[in-house]
Amino acid sequence: MRRLHWSWWLALSLLTLLFIFVRLPASVFGSIIAAKTGDKFVLAGTSGSIWQGTGQPVVEGQALAEQLTWQWRPKDLLKASLGYDLKLDAGQAQLNIGLGGISLRNADLTVAASPLFKLAERTRAYGLTGQLRLATAEMHWPTPQAESQLSIDWRGAGSSLAPSVPVLGDYRIGLTPSGKAWQLQLSTLNGQLVLNGSGKWQASEGLAADITLQAAPGSGPALVPFLNQVGAGSPEAERRLRFNFR
Repeated sequence: MRRLHWSWWLALSLLTLLFIFVRLPASVFGSIIAAKTGDKFVLAGTSGSIWQGTGQPVVEGQALAEQLTWQWRPKDLLKASLGYDLKLDAGQAQLNIGLGGISLRNADLTVAASPLFKLAERTRAYGLTGQLRLATAEMHWPTPQAESQLSIDWRGAGSSLAPSVPVLGDYRIGLTPSGKAWQLQLSTLNGQLVLNGSGKWQASEGLAADITLQAAPGSGPALVPFLNQVGAGSPEAERRLRFNFR
């Protein structure tokens, strides 16, 4: 019987590996994400494969959203990247992963604010709630490009330290590229608590920001428990927070 040439064995091996890779279950995504984040972020209840599947994003036991759905775009291999169409509940985005980093396009995604604020010890004590809406036409990470832009709206913001004020307000964080960093600008859209601030976010250095907080006219007494957690002062006095996350 004639022995197969080595090239046939190579082809068979590659086909076997390709078959295994194509059939990798969606839980592989969850395992990779959990390992990279120290089990802080997981995909629960995954189904499907790494090419097309669903799962629920969960941060330290709290759901960020109800369902994340992904669909692979094979044509993006021509650009030397893995491309996916994402749906997060009613929101959607286009994700690309390549040698140059990660890019997000045409994104409009909303997640629960509470699980993310609890990740940082500095913000955990405030019991912050609400929804975070991320919107961008195009964003690149870790190095922003000139066309990159991003806005994050914190809607229906609340705090367990101000139970008599169901909604503190609505706020917006705008991010614009500046060299290898992102410049941040925080502004108040409306509400009983006025927040303003600025900062810088860079992959190699983390996030640094200065924020001022002040009760809107007539809202001081109801916000005293919250404001005193930030710093001492009269109900109407301005408080200042400085963040430095690495």
